[in-house]
Amino acid sequence: MGKFSVTFFVLLITVCFYKVTVYAESAPVPEPQAKEIAVEEKGTADLNVPESESQEPLNVELEVNFINDPLQPYNRSIFVFNDKLYYYFMKPVSNGYKTVVHEKVRLSIRNFLSNIRMPVRFVNCVLQGKIEGASTELARFVINSIFGLGGFFDPASSAELNLKKYNEDFGQTLAKCGIGAGPYIEWPIIGPCNVRDTVGYVGDIALNPISLLSFFAGQITSFGVNAVDYTNEVSIDKGDTYESITKPAIDPYIALQDAYTQNRIKNIKE
Repeated sequence: MGKFSVTFFVLLITVCFYKVTVYAESAPVPEPQAKEIAVEEKGTADLNVPESESQEPLNVELEVNFINDPLQPYNRSIFVFNDKLYYYFMKPVSNGYKTVVHEKVRLSIRNFLSNIRMPVRFVNCVLQGKIEGASTELARFVINSIFGLGGFFDPASSAELNLKKYNEDFGQTLAKCGIGAGPYIEWPIIGPCNVRDTVGYVGDIALNPISLLSFFAGQITSFGVNAVDYTNEVSIDKGDTYESITKPAIDPYIALQDAYTQNRIKNIKE
């Protein structure tokens, strides 16, 4: 039981940290001050606009601005810790890895690990009623496994086939069921999250074949695969997304929180 707990904790931290990077890559650089002004102006400008035309955008904007953050003092202290960890450890390791491993090899590693995680995307597509997404994920897995040399290449995304990947996760599935995000949490090492997505990660870990390595190949092997996965993803991020979000911000903590929340809302609505 003790071995299972340690394994589960290690996998939870590694997988969550990877997801935070994925979320940040597609999130726009926020402008918190400008957005507050936009909400005020919108409230004035929309007085003469029919409710049916203005209600939805206003709701989305308010959802982003009013984030439930009762643990902010704690969260800010953890943010400082994570920020130092990124600059003094994770970034140097990623840069060294990028220097040694060629970009084509890193992209192939990303394709392979993404192909292995198909069950996570497939099951969550089914749970959300996205039958087209589930069938597409199955087709991608078969094509990439056979014609992509075990998934190291991604012919399913070629212009001829154009089978897009459905990045569905259990946190999104819970949101589709009407479960609220809950309080915002800044986890040590993991980074920005909320209660709903924290629970969702547990479901994703259970569906992830890489997690089985801890039982068949040992904890160190499983941890090593996830560590390489995360380092590989950061090395591919040419835009240094984390820095582009936090460096220009007046309040980096709020900027990262806002970027994470906006991106989750966008993914849930898709």
